[in-house]
Amino acid sequence: MSEATAASPLSETKQGLRKPALVPVQPRATVAATRPWRDPWDLLLDLHASNRRLSTIAVDLVVLTGACTLIGVVPRWTAPLWALAVAVAGYLGGTYADRDTIQTRGMLWYPGKAVLPAVLVAFAGLALGQLTQRAAILFVPVTLVALCGVRLFTSLALASFRASGRGMRRTVVIGSGPKAETVVRKLHEFREGGLTPVAKVPLDALQAVHGLPEILEQLQAKHVVLVPLHSDDIDIAAQLQRSRGVDAHFTVVPPLGDLFLHPGRVTELGGIPFIPMGRLLKTRAEFPGKRAFDMVLASVLLVLLSPVFLATAIAIKLFDRGPVFFRQRRIGKNGLPFGMFKFRSMVVGADRMQGELSAFNFSDGLLFRMAGDPRITRVGRCIRRSSIDELPQLLNVLRGEMSLVGPRPLPVDPDAFSAGDSERHTVLPGITGYWQISGGNGLAYQEMITLDLAYIRNWSLWLDIRLLLRTVPALVQRHDPT
Repeated sequence: MSEATAASPLSETKQGLRKPALVPVQPRATVAATRPWRDPWDLLLDLHASNRRLSTIAVDLVVLTGACTLIGVVPRWTAPLWALAVAVAGYLGGTYADRDTIQTRGMLWYPGKAVLPAVLVAFAGLALGQLTQRAAILFVPVTLVALCGVRLFTSLALASFRASGRGMRRTVVIGSGPKAETVVRKLHEFREGGLTPVAKVPLDALQAVHGLPEILEQLQAKHVVLVPLHSDDIDIAAQLQRSRGVDAHFTVVPPLGDLFLHPGRVTELGGIPFIPMGRLLKTRAEFPGKRAFDMVLASVLLVLLSPVFLATAIAIKLFDRGPVFFRQRRIGKNGLPFGMFKFRSMVVGADRMQGELSAFNFSDGLLFRMAGDPRITRVGRCIRRSSIDELPQLLNVLRGEMSLVGPRPLPVDPDAFSAGDSERHTVLPGITGYWQISGGNGLAYQEMITLDLAYIRNWSLWLDIRLLLRTVPALVQRHDPT
């Protein structure tokens, strides 16, 4: 792409707001335009960061199988099974996660992540009599050396490639003033970050309709570095949400940079802290293993809780003589409505009475909450207090309409949600989730939305397990209206 093309102003928007002209930045190394397939350098970075991808897990399986076979820790024909056990344990334990980093120096974070799966598998093998004590003790260091060796190789390979200008991402720096200029200069000087700036754009470019997607498409850029000057700059989060779906990695340089020079998630390049935010605008709709986990656990729970189902059904019939189940229209994945099952806890026709009680609603946003709701029956108050009324949603899980864990489906029209809030509909709704264990009905609407989006962007199978385990004590300390 020529400099003339990069410097040309973008077109007028429908609202009459002209997007600022791009300030071209001359790359000091040749950077190839984005290809339609995944860049091989990204595959190396995924392996280095132990990202949750099949390619990463496949490499680890091959390396672990080879190491176990070569050292003779386990019988040769069982080596692939032990390697698979370590990979599964690592997947559940968070060794594989959606990480993003712009630095390849150092991998001290990894051994601590890899040691637990190795120890768990070795202990299980010893307890089941499949490993001798010597083999179990030897299995852990062999596994750690093999996995850490892969990360050491990838870090050295990436550093070498980037030093020669290969494997670099075309980058747009969004910000103004001397600080943005400094960031551009540092990215040029410190190639180990893997970013080559091709343009600098002022922050108000985000306010233009389709501004960010058009900028990235025009420059064929795959990374964005945000450089806000003050904490009270334009609402960057809201503006980025308007561009949701952009396939790019994001990094932010915090305004109070001097306070962030410490290890952890912060990457330091030339004395400037960079906080990776990953593909925060990339909609995520698929979670490997989640559906199988839901089906198995929901089936088991339905069998174990069948006496509770029977007792609840009898109680509702005896005290109220109305229908046992209540099926309510809720909004599910992709904004499609479905019928959510519940044990009926309100009088028949309660939905039609909501308009008359709207003056007593103390909630905000799209929620309706009322203290001392007269529509709730005596049995209903009991089963609501223990959340038994929610158990029939296990049937929705088996039908593929819900998940055990996920954003809570709301009984409103899809059009009622804002563009940012609608991201919660990119996944299956859940019976429980982040906000149920973080305050439940005591949270405001926007607080619930924030927690739902945090769940989507940080999902792992282990996170689902933790949230399910924390749901039980959360039911004891409820924050329901009185």
